[in-house]
Amino acid sequence: MLLTVMLLMSTKSFCQQITKQEKEINFEKDIDLIVEELVFMYDTDQALREYTLFKTYNKAITDSIERLPHEEMRSYLKLKKFKSDDLAKRINKEYLLPIDELNTKRIIDMTSKYGFPSLSRIKKYYKGILDEEFNPYILIVHAPKKYWEELKTLLHEELDAKHLSRCEYGHILWHLNGRKDINDMLNNGFKMIPNEDGQEVLTAVDCE
Repeated sequence: MLLTVMLLMSTKSFCQQITKQEKEINFEKDIDLIVEELVFMYDTDQALREYTLFKTYNKAITDSIERLPHEEMRSYLKLKKFKSDDLAKRINKEYLLPIDELNTKRIIDMTSKYGFPSLSRIKKYYKGILDEEFNPYILIVHAPKKYWEELKTLLHEELDAKHLSRCEYGHILWHLNGRKDINDMLNNGFKMIPNEDGQEVLTAVDCE
């Protein structure tokens, strides 16, 4: 009886290992297709959100505004604020929220096939050039609240599988817990470190 149980446990562990290996093989094989889709999802997510701030999709304009001193940018955003609250609410309800839901479902599907497509993992295999701001974790950060518990369970499993770093996990967890407890990050690779001005700044230190 004991031997049977041990054999079953060994078989289960072996099958899980094969599954993880297959995910990695598939991830490397399909990396160009994966990145292409993730970039589309990321760019769509960012463009919609930037439109609600800047009322333009022109990247040259939004980038130039983001480079302004803080007070100048605040003044500009006040001028660009939607005059119609109804339109602002409609954009959020009919455009942003549906896109967030689609992206969340797609990331969950991708994760079941490939493992979580974290930036650290993408960089292991992708040979192309990525925009320095690109990071798929943004798509999870914007997940509707009804998916938070499912994602927390899923991402903990993906952390164990080493498909994302501790710091990536901690930062995402902080968002999925409503950005309430900084310990989500401090317990996962971040530390408070003094900067040049002597102010303590949350810094990713022990991410492996």
